[in-house]
Parts: sequence; C-alpha cells; structure tokens
Amino acid sequence: MARLVRPTWAIRCTQSSCKTLFEVAELEPGKQQEVVCPNCGEHYVYPITEDGEHKEG
Repeated sequence: MARLVRPTWAIRCTQSSCKTLFEVAELEPGKQQEVVCPNCGEHYVYPITEDGEHKEG
C-alpha cells in the first residue's frame, strides 16, 4: 500500500453521486495543481485562491 510522506490536504468531491474524500499533496505557497477524483474522474484545481479564481501555471 502506498502512502504520501509529505504533508497532505484532503479534498471532498462535490459530485452529488460521489462525495469521495481523497488526499492531495500540500503545495508551496502561490502554487496550484489540478487533481482528478480517484472515484469518479472529476477534475479539481486546488487550492482555490482568495478571489475564487485559479491561476494558470
């Protein structure tokens, strides 16, 4: 079984039929990353910035 060694955050999928809670790696300040729900395949960008928009990069 694999496990993340570095600090992690948890994201809960917002799809009404899924709601899976999964771990993602904690990123450096100012960085964002796209992740995919392991259960349903929904894409998320985290963390959400204060203005609610995601940054390209």
